[in-house]
Amino acid sequence: MVICLCKGITDKKIEDLVEKGLPTKEVLKKLGVGSDCGICVVDAIEKVQAKARSKERS
Repeated sequence: MVICLCKGITDKKIEDLVEKGLPTKEVLKKLGVGSDCGICVVDAIEKVQAKARSKERS
């Protein structure tokens, strides 16, 4: 699913970085979340946090 149209950020790209152990701020910075229109920021943060929680449980 596309999270950010401006940067072409998908949920898969976010999940891959979380799997590598990057913290939320680093994931957002590395992908450029919010650097254009900013509409994606809330959805991207929610996706990072959800993936991090599921990673902790496994």
